[in-house]
Amino acid sequence: MANKLKSAVLLSTILVGFLPGISAGAVNPYLPLWEHLPDGEPRVFEDPDNPGKYRAYVIGSHDVRNDSYCGPDIRIWSAPVEDLSNWRDEGPVFTYQIGGQWDVMYAPDLVEVKRKDGTKEYYLYPHSRGPNREAMVAKGPTPVGPFTPINLTEDGRRTVPGSILGFDPAIYIDYITDPNDPDYEIGFRAYGYWGFMRSFAAELDQNTMYSLRPGTEIIEYFIPASTSYGVLNDPEGTTYPHVYAGEDLNAFNFFEAASIRKIGNKYIWVYSGYSGPDYGLGSSNSTLRYAFGDTPLGPWKSGGVLVDSRAVVVSKDGTKLETSYSGHNTHGSIEFINDQWYVFYHRAPRGFGYARQAMVAPVHVTWDEKSVVEGGRVSIRGFDSYAEDNIWTAEAGGFKYTGAEVTSEGFSIYGLDPYQYYSAGIACYLSDHGLQADAFNIWDDHAPITNVKANDIIGYKYFGFGGLKEEKNGLKVFTGTAPGNNTYFSVFISPKTQSAFNIEVWLDGPWDNDTWNGKKIGIIEVPGSLTFGVHEFSVDISKYVDHLEGKHAIYLVTGTGSGTTFDLIGLGMGSDQKKLVRPTTPTFHIMVDGKEITFPKTPIRSTDANGIVGYDLYELEIPRTKDEAVPSVKADTEYSDLKITVTEPKAIFSPAVIELDYQGVVKTLTLNFVPGDGRKTVTKETDESPVEEEAALKNSDEADVEVEEVAATPEKKSKGKVITVTALLALGAAALTLGWLKKRKK
Repeated sequence: MANKLKSAVLLSTILVGFLPGISAGAVNPYLPLWEHLPDGEPRVFEDPDNPGKYRAYVIGSHDVRNDSYCGPDIRIWSAPVEDLSNWRDEGPVFTYQIGGQWDVMYAPDLVEVKRKDGTKEYYLYPHSRGPNREAMVAKGPTPVGPFTPINLTEDGRRTVPGSILGFDPAIYIDYITDPNDPDYEIGFRAYGYWGFMRSFAAELDQNTMYSLRPGTEIIEYFIPASTSYGVLNDPEGTTYPHVYAGEDLNAFNFFEAASIRKIGNKYIWVYSGYSGPDYGLGSSNSTLRYAFGDTPLGPWKSGGVLVDSRAVVVSKDGTKLETSYSGHNTHGSIEFINDQWYVFYHRAPRGFGYARQAMVAPVHVTWDEKSVVEGGRVSIRGFDSYAEDNIWTAEAGGFKYTGAEVTSEGFSIYGLDPYQYYSAGIACYLSDHGLQADAFNIWDDHAPITNVKANDIIGYKYFGFGGLKEEKNGLKVFTGTAPGNNTYFSVFISPKTQSAFNIEVWLDGPWDNDTWNGKKIGIIEVPGSLTFGVHEFSVDISKYVDHLEGKHAIYLVTGTGSGTTFDLIGLGMGSDQKKLVRPTTPTFHIMVDGKEITFPKTPIRSTDANGIVGYDLYELEIPRTKDEAVPSVKADTEYSDLKITVTEPKAIFSPAVIELDYQGVVKTLTLNFVPGDGRKTVTKETDESPVEEEAALKNSDEADVEVEEVAATPEKKSKGKVITVTALLALGAAALTLGWLKKRKK
């Protein structure tokens, strides 16, 4: 078989948790802002390393290409259920290379099968886009593998006959406890679901987990599929025996992304479907919908919208609903963790579909004991931890959105700890949907809000001003505001104008009207003629917040000024007892022949040929003439927690490799010396924002580069450790590096 999961890839791309002090963890997006894991399928499995303990796993595809969906690996992150702020990168658990190319992996699924003898097997459905390999299935001994394909031909180029699964596969394992059931001895039945703009389902053969159960047939039209909300895509006259008679066929709107769970005595079928007009908005597949039934194959009744990743809110005047974030697509499911149901989905900043982020929201679930055929129902609604009935709804203009609320809090369902620093990138409300930038710096859980203009609104829901007095729902205790704290609010910004402007700070809403009941609690005056870099500005908000209970939103409204005024870097609150500190990452210098070079802005992008699965590898080409001496490459840093290893070139046109190890997280820069005019500049400085860079990247294979800048410089420490590898060590290290790169390209 041709499954080649490289240990070198694992070593260079597994990032265990977050760097200390860089991320709060239980925010939204709930993974680092530099991680782009869409299509996340949530599961809870027993921790194989700690029997009796359980972990939440999110199994997704991986946006590492920047010019198309996904990448070559299935990526998994996990967290102990008792601490949902402590997420760990399990690495690229599955890749597949054949014929010198790496398959791209789309939305996967992973299921656990418990055998009668107590053994556990894990079946991964990686959704390979390789030709004739879409139905590939792999099997492993733990939730994170290692996984080996089980249904490929000997040459590894196609799945064996009888492999039936297709686009966006989903699997449900239904365990049998009735001794009179014909499947009691094997212990379970398995069901498969798939489809893109057409819905399929089938019962699987439990002995193969990839083929049709003998004596059954594939269901060719499982639930109605649509091209837009209420517009059926299936052929006219199509019948749906797995949908209840009398159901409105236009209410299902299947697009893709099937997933199935069980709540009480009913089955829930989650999928990406068109929504919007049912609550007064435009049609979009940036939403998850659900249906419910009495068996894994229905028949089904439509439950409606589960979440709209465009972040539905009430308009300023309360006359309609509107979106407060960009849309593109989404994929996910629901999972029960620590006595709370959550919906997992993804968002696409600016509507850019190749750097999507994993999101989560609590939902309120109710069901009755009656079967669906007898009129029983399941209701999944938005959740509010402080509402009397725990239900959140957005309602205006005669329309009601009943799905989950899009917030910045993620698992922190009682609000974020107010006395922490947060990256601007967790914003959940943007009046201009194009402001959110991407991030790829694995040392820094940060993404800016860029090119903010006058009258722009940036919102964060919610901060837990009332604190959390006891550990619950996998959340740690934190202290809220209190009289005498003298709480202040800070923003960290990078000005982009020499003119003065101001930023208004609002509580609960950005408008003081009957709809929003917002309150302006501070004005930050930003003077003109500021130097380039990140600046902190603060305002005393104690009289407005030091008595608050529960959780409340904060909105920033840009006041006076014209044109682009600033990039928002971060925000947070401090007090007399706890000063707010913005965490930063170390700086370093790399010199070639005594001249400092600039570090690339973005890592090497993944392709079918290179199979890169992370954001840790960088490279630069440096022109040299054949008459020049062998390049001298040096590096230094003033930070003791940054270790630098330099492998110098052996000859004029051999590469240099610089490894930058910051608290165990390694970036690797390869300098490729190539024939050319050595007098040419190595790189060019750029003032482009990440959003502007995106447009440039689409027109060039070579990204701009810039010095890694930390404007709010941390306290300098003793000089960091720099190792220069020379002579035979250099030759050996370079050979290893080149050998690994050549392997990656085979």
